[in-house]
Amino acid sequence: MRDADFARARWRCRRGMKELDVLLLRWLERRWPAADAGRRRAFEWLLEQPDPDLADWLIHGARPADDAHAALVDDILHPPG
Repeated sequence: MRDADFARARWRCRRGMKELDVLLLRWLERRWPAADAGRRRAFEWLLEQPDPDLADWLIHGARPADDAHAALVDDILHPPG
């Protein structure tokens, strides 16, 4: 059974921009279950950001200023395996 945090994050991954939806949902499905609390908090922070910022980071190659958030963006864009 999936937890309430997963369900809430899944809902928040729906951004209205197909490219963002695909990237965010892929990370959520594949990486959230094994993610530690810090990584989950970073992902939740990411979901709080405005769509233009997400598009800049996930589509246009910009980087968040914070190293932990930049590492998460890298993980979303370049999943292992």
